[in-house]
Amino acid sequence: MVGVLSTSQAFTSFTFSGQKSTKALGFPNDAEFPLALKPAANWQPTLQESVTAIEGLAKSGQISSLAQKHGGAIIFRGLPIKTPQDYSEVAHAFGFRAHEEVGRPPLRTVLAKNIKTANEGPPELPIWPHNEYGWSTINPAWLTFSAIVIPEQGNIALASALEKQAPEFVRTLLKKGVRYVYRYGVQEVKSNTGTSVLGAYGQTVVPGDDAETVRRKVEAEVQRHSERFEWHEDGSLSVMHIVPIIRKHEKLGLTTFFGNLTSAWGRSKHYRATEPPYLGSDGSYHPIPEYGDGTPIETKYLDLALAIAEDSQVLLTWQPGDVVLIDNHAVQHSRSPWVGNRTVLAALWDEDGKIGDFEEGIEILESSPRVPIVV
Repeated sequence: MVGVLSTSQAFTSFTFSGQKSTKALGFPNDAEFPLALKPAANWQPTLQESVTAIEGLAKSGQISSLAQKHGGAIIFRGLPIKTPQDYSEVAHAFGFRAHEEVGRPPLRTVLAKNIKTANEGPPELPIWPHNEYGWSTINPAWLTFSAIVIPEQGNIALASALEKQAPEFVRTLLKKGVRYVYRYGVQEVKSNTGTSVLGAYGQTVVPGDDAETVRRKVEAEVQRHSERFEWHEDGSLSVMHIVPIIRKHEKLGLTTFFGNLTSAWGRSKHYRATEPPYLGSDGSYHPIPEYGDGTPIETKYLDLALAIAEDSQVLLTWQPGDVVLIDNHAVQHSRSPWVGNRTVLAALWDEDGKIGDFEEGIEILESSPRVPIVV
């Protein structure tokens, strides 16, 4: 049992179908992945009691230690979360610093303090395994998700498996890093990556700005994390990011595969966008990731990485009020299609010192700016 207030006001672990062993996923220890917690005994916490209990776990260091032991993910079930504001209060109880997004591919809507919709793309379309903002020099350390309305239907592992099955691929990734290109159109489109130029980089644009001012403001935001960008005749904008993907998880002392290679490849295949200009059947652009020097990544390795990521997944059937805490530097996440109404909310959080780089990665990052938004 994990207790913080009293024996009657504590969380206890439970199991659910599909959980995996951390050892099987490449961790040195053997524990359930993810850790699943619920109120113990007959405790039916109020919202404030839930907040106080999680604050106690966080301040005592138990959240961090439990996340490390259980592969970087914890599920809290049975909390009385019914609104975005409820979720905001619980999410802030973890004690992390709020992360400000730079360059936002998915559509999101702010619903409460630091709380947004997870992704407003079509429900029938999947999202493949990825790390949040793994393509950028500016990325969150932690993620929290919560289910408010559930539907009718519903990296460490990757690094370890690739090292065993394709060591030459890992060596090349370590040396060269990965090049991602995101192309943003003028208009929003019905896609899981359908953010427009202004949706991604128009945070400082205001009504009345002329075209020159808009472009200048957009470019200033882009340059927070990339100097490599290009405007197209149709008004769309391509932004290139070259970042390491074989990295160090400093707290775990393990090598982590941190990036969006698998999701970018899965998306390009799904939308039949595997040839230039990578315009998909959804009307959005889905360029294929390349090695950092611009050479193509072999299809066999892209397929292998995606297969390993998908095989390592734990499928969670949401229940109302669920809160999931994810170490973004250790765990990838994805989304399956669903039918009916669903509201899953997300919050992104910062913590310094969790992710590091090998010498090759440090060299790759020398040409990639990192100017986060500080609030």
